[in-house]
Amino acid sequence: MFKKFIHIYITLSLYFFIQSASAQQIHLTLSQGHVGDVVDMALSNNAILLATVGEDGALKLWNTKEKRLLDTIFPHEYGVSTLCFSEDNKYLATAGKDRSVKIWNLENRELLYAYDSLDYDIVKMSFVQGYLLFINNGGMIYRFDWQNIKTTPDGLEVKVNFGNFSSINYNHTIKWLGAGYMEGKVGVWRGYDRPLVEKKLHDDWISVIDFIPKDSLIISGSWDKTIKVWDVNNDKIISTLKSPNNQPILDLVYAHDHDILMVKTQSDSIYFYEVNKGVIDEESLGVRDDFLLMKFTQNRKYAAFTHKDGSFSVWTLKKNRKSYSEVKWKPQDGYPTSSLLNQNSSEVSIGLSNGKIQIWRPKVNTTSIVWQAHSGSINAMSYNPIQQTHTTAGGDSLLKVWDKKGKELAKTKLDYVVTHMHNIPLTNQNCLGGNNGEVVLYNNVSHSLKKLYDHQRGVLKVEVSSSGRYIASISSDRSIKVYDFKSQKVIFSDIISDIQISDLSFSETDELLLVGGKHHLFLYDTKSFQLIKKVATDAPVKTVVYMDKSDHWLIAKMSGEIDVMNDYLEDVIKSYDNSSVPMQSVLTFDKQNVFFVVRKDMSIDLMSTDETEAMGNLIITDKGDWVLKHQSGLFDVSDLNMNNIYYVYGNETIDFDQLKDMYWEPGLAEVLLERQPLRIVPSLSSLKLFPHAEIEQKKDYLWIHLNDRGGGIGTVSLFVNNKEAIHDIRKASEQVEKNGKVYYKIPLSSFDNKFMNGENNEITLITTNSENTLSGRGLKLTYKGKEVDLVTEPTLYAIVVGVSDYRGRLLDLKYASKDAKAVAEVMEDGSENLFGISNTDVQLISSDEENNQPTKENIRQAFKNVAQKANASDVLFVFLAGHGTVGIHENNQEDFYFLTKDMVNSDIKDHHIRNNYSVNGSELMRWIKEIPISKQVFVIDACHAGSFSTNAIVSRDDNEEGLKKRALEKVRSRTGMFMLSGASADKVSYESSILKHGLLTYSLLDYLKFGALNEGKFVDVQDLFSYAIDRVPELADDMHGEQQPEYRMPRGAGSFYIGELKNEDREKISLSLQQNRISQINFEEEKTWVDELELEDAIRNDIFLNEEKYPFSYQKNSEGDTVYKIKGRYKSTKNGIKLNYRLISGDEVIGDWEIKAQKKEDIVRQIIDQLILEFDE
Repeated sequence: MFKKFIHIYITLSLYFFIQSASAQQIHLTLSQGHVGDVVDMALSNNAILLATVGEDGALKLWNTKEKRLLDTIFPHEYGVSTLCFSEDNKYLATAGKDRSVKIWNLENRELLYAYDSLDYDIVKMSFVQGYLLFINNGGMIYRFDWQNIKTTPDGLEVKVNFGNFSSINYNHTIKWLGAGYMEGKVGVWRGYDRPLVEKKLHDDWISVIDFIPKDSLIISGSWDKTIKVWDVNNDKIISTLKSPNNQPILDLVYAHDHDILMVKTQSDSIYFYEVNKGVIDEESLGVRDDFLLMKFTQNRKYAAFTHKDGSFSVWTLKKNRKSYSEVKWKPQDGYPTSSLLNQNSSEVSIGLSNGKIQIWRPKVNTTSIVWQAHSGSINAMSYNPIQQTHTTAGGDSLLKVWDKKGKELAKTKLDYVVTHMHNIPLTNQNCLGGNNGEVVLYNNVSHSLKKLYDHQRGVLKVEVSSSGRYIASISSDRSIKVYDFKSQKVIFSDIISDIQISDLSFSETDELLLVGGKHHLFLYDTKSFQLIKKVATDAPVKTVVYMDKSDHWLIAKMSGEIDVMNDYLEDVIKSYDNSSVPMQSVLTFDKQNVFFVVRKDMSIDLMSTDETEAMGNLIITDKGDWVLKHQSGLFDVSDLNMNNIYYVYGNETIDFDQLKDMYWEPGLAEVLLERQPLRIVPSLSSLKLFPHAEIEQKKDYLWIHLNDRGGGIGTVSLFVNNKEAIHDIRKASEQVEKNGKVYYKIPLSSFDNKFMNGENNEITLITTNSENTLSGRGLKLTYKGKEVDLVTEPTLYAIVVGVSDYRGRLLDLKYASKDAKAVAEVMEDGSENLFGISNTDVQLISSDEENNQPTKENIRQAFKNVAQKANASDVLFVFLAGHGTVGIHENNQEDFYFLTKDMVNSDIKDHHIRNNYSVNGSELMRWIKEIPISKQVFVIDACHAGSFSTNAIVSRDDNEEGLKKRALEKVRSRTGMFMLSGASADKVSYESSILKHGLLTYSLLDYLKFGALNEGKFVDVQDLFSYAIDRVPELADDMHGEQQPEYRMPRGAGSFYIGELKNEDREKISLSLQQNRISQINFEEEKTWVDELELEDAIRNDIFLNEEKYPFSYQKNSEGDTVYKIKGRYKSTKNGIKLNYRLISGDEVIGDWEIKAQKKEDIVRQIIDQLILEFDE
């Protein structure tokens, strides 16, 4: 079988890329798995880096120690066939299904070399002693001296030809190469100076080969359901093992450090056997049924496995066989299969392969709306701007209509699958194309279907012209048809002269129709439907779209490239080739030069034909979280996603906290889409690396060494239990020189008041560069607190502040003080139950408290009181309700300011007013740091008061809402607090006369009264905040407003209980539960159909004036379960007024009455009295 050793010189295409340190870039990302299964993996020898290849064609590089994704690239056009790390973990080689081999620098992901035009597919690769060995499926084994390519004439040589093998493997320890064959033979190449050896070991083809290097043995597994151990040197079979479940052997790996053999059978079960001197024990040590693919490091101390649920994990293998998983990543739940753009709101709706819908709202800083729409893939979507509804079609042959909240309004079962649909402008109709070839008209309101025409085979795409006159469709039979609504018939039909066609689009004026194919573009004149131009393309076309604003075509290709061409395809005006990620669609704005590119990996590029690069890149997770990045470094992120994103620098990750203050730009999407000027920030490429640090405990001291890596040494902070203990150790420690190194020596006794006695305390060191712009994730060590004879029970300290009554009336609020009182009462009840009456300390500072008014001095004193009494094991709860704003601090840094009762308006420019009548974030941070408590909770329900004329409080036009968010985040990141804050653009969204509370406070009380408490009584911080995150937007939406709380938690912190509520405590919480709202009041005189008596205004005014005492309120156009309409008709004569009216909820008539009176005022009184009676009942 083996052929004589030969050298063959072959010519390959070679690309050489000059590498420089300046190419390394910092970028923002988040950890996302593959779309689909992982099909191959490679694990670096130190097990720090893991490279995975997915069905999606992507290669993802992971840092297993930091448990984070570093990068995603698409290295080959048709996907990756195999890959491997270099022995020093600095390089990665990939072989593609396009028959190319590439070598990448792992420090910066730069491509060093690329080879294409190979004759065979590469099936296995390995770096060996500086060379790259790769083996093709024709049996040829190549050795490439890639590091000396310039001095090696051939660069590549064939070392041996193994022929048509069925399995192959190389062992780095004994330097043997073994191959198995279809007839059951094994061949071994043991080096240049030794003969090739072969032996028939099995009766069927060999699926896998491995080695026992210390005994120079080969292990082979076969489809004959046996495993053999062969002593090659003595030509002897040492051991034979039958398949444990009578299934063919697919894979096996020998871990020589542990003498364990792992065997995978065709049923995907993995068995573990002990091996002693080459003999395999017959009884297995155990079996795993959840593993699929196995990959190991060369020393077999670490392993990566894929799982049946699509996830993959990295394991540390232990000698005592108590192996454990380091980290596990899950795949993305789905990928885009359809999408559309709402021209009015700029919202992007995406239908996924898993049947879910996601709606990204660029103008709202919240997670995407997500709901399950179909049991199969969503093949098509449309949006009806008249009804504000979505229509979706799934692989389950269902057609559904949804409202904006994801409520199903209608469902129609079809006997075919809809493949595409398009809304017909200014109508309630959609045009549908099916896999049966039919083109059908669907009415969104009546849900009726009308067949228009059909193709011989399935419809690929339907398109409706801008005027709504024409419907055009293409089919997999390469036919195109155009239907005219005016004549109600097909007016054009043709066969496109291309191998495949993919898309079509009308121009804005309906004068042109463009069809995209595999090799050509076809342009038709719609007046005569003559083909006026046929243009060749260099890659298959995915999508064609017309840009109304510029009269240009967008030609999106399967290769990822997008060409901008003029209307008659005479010139390519611009090309974009910024991504190789496959596209799902291109979505254009009607009157802008802006478009979105939706890609298969759940990313969206924000593009403009006025720009050469993408304006922004959006990454969306399957849960609805998202992050939007701009090339300048500016970014925005959904409110729930702050803890999931981070920066990547080479193979290190940098916590998001370190750069967010500089680059976070809330509302970035709206700024980009409206083409507003961007805030100027330093380029990410100009940022310098933070110093490397070493920290260790020696006796009663911490010893810390710092190593400058070019970025200088800035602030070096030390945290205890996620709370800053020393701001800069260089100013608070002794310097000691030892063994040529300078150490900072810190006594552990300096943290005695911060350590929790008798418990493990986490000490974290965070280093920063000299510019204080870039910091590491932090080095951690654990310190056991002192053992004490008498453990003090923890105390809950609560500081609750509510400001409703300001100086003057301009800033006055209705419910801030009531919010504070309600929160203080429930916190006191919960704490007394959980911690005890003597261990509960609640300070209420409120406008309604005669002796404890919300002045700055009283608030400061409350924090001071806690600092004097508290210890590290206590719990701190802070609640602020009132007005908040953002201003510039004396150090020219933006800061958050909470306004106390002495403020007349929201202007804090005056130094005296700012310092004496407001509390800024820096002060809050300082007061909180003086309190040694580790478990801290901070809730701020502060209105922005954006409607006031002073304009100092948040205005979205100036993006001051973003300033406020960044300022608040400073407090959270340096104090280790669990923080929940309201985020809204105006006062109305915060306070509701219907709820009698601020929305955030109401949601918290709602959870405490009705929520699913742990074990039915314990209040968990994380559960409480999570409930508010979901509940507040629902409450705001019912009132046609927008509000999304922001939730932050300390890095690495776990949740904890802050109270225990008994049933009687929960019953005491008073809420406006009915929320009875009158959304419409319509009265008319029966002859004129006009409300001549103006009864509507009279009733509305009465409700507004008395809403505090009525069991209902008025809110125009509100929605929800307890929303009502009043409709009536009256007759006015000289004898008085006769009125018939109804109270209606949805489609149900709740009450129907007739009343008479002489005066309008009496009619109003009778209506109000009847409503009170009705709602009281």
